[in-house]
Amino acid sequence: MNWMQKMRKHAPLIVWIIVITFAVGIAWWSISYFIGGSRVSASTVHKPSESQAIALVTKNGTPLSYQYWVMPTELQNYMQNIIANYKNYYGAPPDSLFKEPELQVNAIKQLVDQKVIDYFANTNNISISSNDIDSQLKAIVNKYASNPQAKDYIIKRYGSIKNFENAIKPDVKQSLTVQKVTSLVANVTESDVKNYYESHKTEIEDKYDEVKAAHILVSTQATANKILNLIKSKKITFSKAAEKYSKDTASATNGGELEWFTRSQMVPQFSNAAFNAKVGQIVGPIQTQYGWHLIDVEGKRMYDTFDAIKSSTPIYNDLLTQVKNEKFANWLKKYKADEKISYRIQGEVLPYVQRFYSIPATNVKKVKAFIEEMDSYVYPSKSATVNTSIDPRLLALYESALEEYKSDLQSQNAALESYHYSSGTFPATYVGLSATVLQKKLDEVSKEMDTATGTTFSKLFDKKLELQKALNYANAIENLRKLGYKNTESIKKAYDDYQKKLNELSSRIKQVLSALYQVAPYSSDVVTKLYKLEPSNKKVALQYFQNEYKLIEPVLSNKQTYQMYSSRITPVLEYVKSGLENITYTAESTSLKTGAIVTLIDMSEKMGNLGEELKYLKKLKEVDPHYQGVDQVIKQVENAISASSTSTKSATSLQSTPTLKIPTSSNSGK
Repeated sequence: MNWMQKMRKHAPLIVWIIVITFAVGIAWWSISYFIGGSRVSASTVHKPSESQAIALVTKNGTPLSYQYWVMPTELQNYMQNIIANYKNYYGAPPDSLFKEPELQVNAIKQLVDQKVIDYFANTNNISISSNDIDSQLKAIVNKYASNPQAKDYIIKRYGSIKNFENAIKPDVKQSLTVQKVTSLVANVTESDVKNYYESHKTEIEDKYDEVKAAHILVSTQATANKILNLIKSKKITFSKAAEKYSKDTASATNGGELEWFTRSQMVPQFSNAAFNAKVGQIVGPIQTQYGWHLIDVEGKRMYDTFDAIKSSTPIYNDLLTQVKNEKFANWLKKYKADEKISYRIQGEVLPYVQRFYSIPATNVKKVKAFIEEMDSYVYPSKSATVNTSIDPRLLALYESALEEYKSDLQSQNAALESYHYSSGTFPATYVGLSATVLQKKLDEVSKEMDTATGTTFSKLFDKKLELQKALNYANAIENLRKLGYKNTESIKKAYDDYQKKLNELSSRIKQVLSALYQVAPYSSDVVTKLYKLEPSNKKVALQYFQNEYKLIEPVLSNKQTYQMYSSRITPVLEYVKSGLENITYTAESTSLKTGAIVTLIDMSEKMGNLGEELKYLKKLKEVDPHYQGVDQVIKQVENAISASSTSTKSATSLQSTPTLKIPTSSNSGK
């Protein structure tokens, strides 16, 4: 992995894992909309009843005719694409209890918008000709049928190209309808694009401005300055210096050359230095978390005027599309309001999901009211135990609401938290000083530290920490007084009451998650949430670490891919390994220990680490001497190790060895 990739702002690790996984095979992004399953219009089947619909599109509160309803099959097919894309991005399908219902509600909204567009088109006599549909259909089919891999997949998925055509025809018609409606209601002029550019200038420049540069990466500022002096005195060229001295071996072999990059693709220190420099200028040394850099700025593509935007057709078209989408969204919103068009989701679960996720952020009162309404389902007749007979998705939604309420309370009481944790942690001489005075003292100490060394620096550092705590305390007191607290007694009482609420919420969250685990141990979100609350529960811990391992297993299975991304994968791998090893030593149940050890064996085998594999195999035999096949596998691994020590050939994989079945943690003891 080259340095530039490392320097780019880190995406979540799991995203990288999925990108890696799909790079190995064939990604079907371009046809995912079609191959995931087409829409099934309500008009293609017999007239349904209202109770059969997932959502009813209404006008003035009265349902429109059934072709404008969202039917279960439509939602199911639409969700196939959403779930596939979610899995491609995150490495696992959305959790069926926590995430999938939210995605379903969002999908229904999108399907309803499609219905509203159809309604507008039908009531305004906007139609798509058969010739236009056939022409677009032919172009799509020819595009994918010309690719042998795509064609094979389509035939496997649909049985024939003709079936594929029939399946996607409704979607093609819908797409052309949207395009035609958009051209009527969201016409965009150059003036519109210019106005958009002027009002979004900063974010557009951040997104599109680019710099071409080379760099040299070293460990210390002193080394960077020495190299810079050599370059300035013309004793060596920048390119040769990069080849000779740069720690970034990927770019060093090419004279330190980097690809064109935008502001957001580099860490701020590097990006700011490169973009603020002139072409031909060498800047640095610049410090980042990777070391010290010298940067040779070779070229710039700056879009700081509208004329520059117009000169770049791809960027201008991007902005035009953004303006068109914005105009269309505004039109659709106004059209629905003017025509009094809305929709009503039906069923036992999704209406609650819709209501919860429509609550504005930080609206504590509404979240609390939602929780109180659901209390009667979760704790019927004010029972002390959770009602596990209701749909587990409702329990998951209830737990999410509790988490949201807890988070909102913590945000609202941040001043109480700050007061409590800073009180008594600094010298009494600072008590009573204003925040302004303390900030001034803090700035003075920070300035002294710039030139201090040895014990003087250490003393100033300690003083700075004390002043920071005193400043936090003073700010907290000031904020609490603004909220109406007049003395320390009222503050302490408020803090105690707040902590009591938090403890009650935490206890209820744990109770609901424990109940969910009993009825839905398959939910990875339940396992993760419960593990965070109760890491000492070895049964939950085993399932949690096995789930984590499943996410990185595809990367470990490909040696080349693992080596490329080892810097990102290794910390996660070590975390999982440490957790599993802890279970092997601390779990009382033999089945839990066995499950952890067999997972570690599989991990070692995937990585080709025969030594560790043998170590865990022997541990398995120690824990369970009668584990099926363990003696045979131990012998084969020992033979492989022996062969590798006497042969220049790498040890062969043990794919032909008996599979060691991992016990499912849901069937193991605690």
